[in-house]
Amino acid sequence: MPPDRGRASKACTACRKQKTRCYETAPGRPCLRCDRLAQECSLSADTPYSRPPTSGAGNGATEGNNITEYRLERLESLVYDLAKRLEQVESEDGHEEGGRTAKSYTPLDVANLLNPEAQREQVPAPLFVLRDVTAQSGIRCTERTTTNTPSRGLSDDIILKGLLSEQEASSLLALFNEHYGRWVSFDADAPIIRLLEDVRKSPLLLTACCLIAVRHVSQELASRLAPKLFQDAKALLSQSMLSVPQPLEFFQASLVLSLWSTTIGQLPLGMDSWLLSGFALQHSIASGLFAFERGTRSTVLGQPDLDRLCIWNHLCLVHLHYCVGTRRKSVLDDDDISRCRLVLGSNNATNFESRMVAEVSLYWVIYRNCSLSTDLPKTQDSLHRWKEEWGWLLDQPRSQFVQMGYFFAQLMAYDQSLKTGSSAVRESLLSEMVRLSTSIINLAINTTDERTRHLTDHIYHMISFAAVTLCRLLSNYEEQLSLSHDLQMLDGIVLSLVSWLHAIGLPCHVAYTMGDVVAAFHKKLRPNTGPSPNTSYAGVDPAIQDDFAQLFPEFYGSTSFDLMDGSILPDFQPLV
Repeated sequence: MPPDRGRASKACTACRKQKTRCYETAPGRPCLRCDRLAQECSLSADTPYSRPPTSGAGNGATEGNNITEYRLERLESLVYDLAKRLEQVESEDGHEEGGRTAKSYTPLDVANLLNPEAQREQVPAPLFVLRDVTAQSGIRCTERTTTNTPSRGLSDDIILKGLLSEQEASSLLALFNEHYGRWVSFDADAPIIRLLEDVRKSPLLLTACCLIAVRHVSQELASRLAPKLFQDAKALLSQSMLSVPQPLEFFQASLVLSLWSTTIGQLPLGMDSWLLSGFALQHSIASGLFAFERGTRSTVLGQPDLDRLCIWNHLCLVHLHYCVGTRRKSVLDDDDISRCRLVLGSNNATNFESRMVAEVSLYWVIYRNCSLSTDLPKTQDSLHRWKEEWGWLLDQPRSQFVQMGYFFAQLMAYDQSLKTGSSAVRESLLSEMVRLSTSIINLAINTTDERTRHLTDHIYHMISFAAVTLCRLLSNYEEQLSLSHDLQMLDGIVLSLVSWLHAIGLPCHVAYTMGDVVAAFHKKLRPNTGPSPNTSYAGVDPAIQDDFAQLFPEFYGSTSFDLMDGSILPDFQPLV
């Protein structure tokens, strides 16, 4: 190419079709290639604002192509002019600054933008191109994302926002670590000063921990502080959802908010744990924090890897809880469930972690067999095989929660079979459902200890669900059940549970809320059954049931309750 000739500001039609470079000769003249080939060139008569060529009697397809080519040429010309103008503005700004600040980027290469063929070695990804152009244009984010990196500053946590003092945050974090730290693999022996320093790396995690702990301090503090912490948690969470990849603290915070979503929102699904846990599991793919190779043995993993495995297991468990509880699809598959077993090979695996793996396996069975329709023999066979594998845990400490989960799975299977069974089958299923419901309630009351008030929300949901089921059975099948059961005793079990739930914690505790739900529901369905003198049942307004029917869709279903429809168990919220 002769040295005095430069590339045309916009390629002619012929050169663009051939995807070759176009060199101008003189204004209004054909380009170098067209001139040498003695062919027509669109540069010889075209200008940026000339009308598209028309072909008179030509066919419609040719005319349409000409119009499209004209629009592309005009767009190229406009982009070129804008890019050149942008370079001029940037150059002028640089001179006005007097050289005080050096540019942190290279000038926009207009030729390369308009002719991408010139740089075939390494073409940047489209979104990276947009990011770089945005930065070069001087556009900046108005509000920094606060949860996308563990090394961010601390200017946005609840301490420096003034919601809590450092001493208050330390006290709440210490309470959280004592009762809930193992769920998120906190170091139980870490000094609280160091733990606070580590947790403050994630404002979202700090807020989530304090939000759970404040419910166990005092009713006054919870009423004053919890709503503010809840709003802060939702704001931080919404910011973090679009940041990839996420650090470990994001998954810890998501787990906390999912496990105690009813506690923090004061109603089920105040924060949708199915959605949140699903987002966290999807983010885990991009983070690489839980990408353990198939065949990996936990005996060769260090403690940080084992801690991440535990967090993964707990995320899977809470997600399956809400998949079953809301009858929604799971983002997990068989390989994910199998990965949960990896922790069992570790010498450091505890009874707690073994129970978590067993419950993941149990809820996977429930999800696969009871989500839509139930083949009772097949479901019972699956549950029997699960019990054969994990039955050894039933003789271990804290096994009541594994037993409750097993009862719950059977209760769900029997309920779906009850709707389609014959009269003889129905009588047998009713007796089994009464047995399972009362077993769950009695198991909860009889195993009360100092850790009962610090259980996950799912436990209280499951216990309350058993009571709601029993109330509906007594109401729908009173005459039939009276032939084989002591109805007064069954009513007494429900009322005893109400007293037990109200006695566990503060009025802001999830157990107290569930106690109000059960009491109101029983009072509406069994109005002629008098409460025992030592319960707080008498002061409960039956109308509260109508309110809670809207707030607790997993207990009451999405439509109004109809005693005659024969549906005992609507969508529900299951528990560990």
